Amino acid sequence: MLNDLVSDLEQYKKIAIFGYGVEGRSFHAFAEKYLPDVAISIVDKNYADDDNYLDGLREAELIVKSPGISLHTLGIDYDAYNFTSITELFLKHFGSQIIGVTGTKGKSTLVTLIDSMLKNAGRKSLLCGNIGISPLQAIETIDEETTVVMELSSHQLHHVNHSPHIAVLTNLFPEHLDYYEDLADYYEAKFNIFRHQNARDIFIYNLQNPNNYFDTEKAPSKHTYNVFANELKNEVQFNIKNGYIHHATLQILEKLAEILEIDESTFMKTVTTFQTLPHRLEFVDEIDGVSYINDSISTIPQASMEAMKILKNVDTIILGGYDRGVDYSELVNFLRESNVKNIICFSDTGKQIYEKINEEENNKHLFYMHDLRESVKKAGECAREIVLFSPAASSFNSYKNFAERGEEFKSLVNNLKG
Repeated sequence: MLNDLVSDLEQYKKIAIFGYGVEGRSFHAFAEKYLPDVAISIVDKNYADDDNYLDGLREAELIVKSPGISLHTLGIDYDAYNFTSITELFLKHFGSQIIGVTGTKGKSTLVTLIDSMLKNAGRKSLLCGNIGISPLQAIETIDEETTVVMELSSHQLHHVNHSPHIAVLTNLFPEHLDYYEDLADYYEAKFNIFRHQNARDIFIYNLQNPNNYFDTEKAPSKHTYNVFANELKNEVQFNIKNGYIHHATLQILEKLAEILEIDESTFMKTVTTFQTLPHRLEFVDEIDGVSYINDSISTIPQASMEAMKILKNVDTIILGGYDRGVDYSELVNFLRESNVKNIICFSDTGKQIYEKINEEENNKHLFYMHDLRESVKKAGECAREIVLFSPAASSFNSYKNFAERGEEFKSLVNNLKG
């Protein structure tokens, strides 16, 4: 498998790395070790001497593109060059061993649970992909007994021509509208998770109305399962301090356990010992009887609504972030009808939400604050039960990513203790 991958790449004399982030650096390290006779160049505006850095694409026979680069926003046609990606290469040569997970939300939690469940069952498992580890970093540890669990973003799946043996689609909501031509283009990228499967492969998804998104009759695999209506076989209790696993995630995990022939005791050990990942309904602290929850990963309205449903006793929510053209009408209606008393808004989308709620008479305590610091301070003044930081928006106008934003929230909460 590794030898086949190396052979596949050795045919090229010049390979360009387009985007020098986590994946770009991992490919560079791989190339230095396994492709000594191939000339490697870096095409990245942060490493360019002038504005014509894209000219470097013309000189390469193969271009390994970073998922963070949107060809649409750059005005580059995918067919104009010989593009590939680490995801494409890895699916091509290791696809039969891969459980791939995509979806708008829930990917990181699910792949972490799958990896833990396999390890608890005594099986060899490697966790990689969009969760932050390039598969090339651990490629030498993969043997025929290894199951590779990959979190796959829409950006990583865009344009790929191979799919994993077991494909999982957690859900679909509008997101990343600044990256794709339109919403349909975003969904089409997601569908590559199963589009190139064969009849022996497995596809699991969790959608209420799947035919609204794709023709379910045309799924290549004969082993296709929609778990949306599945009743859970195992009762699992969660609490605010250890975190929660969404019902939809448990539905998928139960079906996977059945397919992988993992016993009930191993499944229960996996879910009951699971500690929520950072920035995903993460308990931060309890101050004067008020619990503070960091849900910075919530970058779309649906995620914030789900968080309020799960926690139930949220009396104060902090919302707002970067405007990517998402419609907030559903969230505004949800907030109007909810038991949330204090709605604290900041940033671009926070202003939209604030103004929309104010359009009609309401019984909420509504605030628009300058930034997150002021928002946390206001929450400390008015909250009585649970403060939920669930922005319902991206962070890119003020922070590097959702993690940096979440870390600031935690720091600000700690400062409330004085």
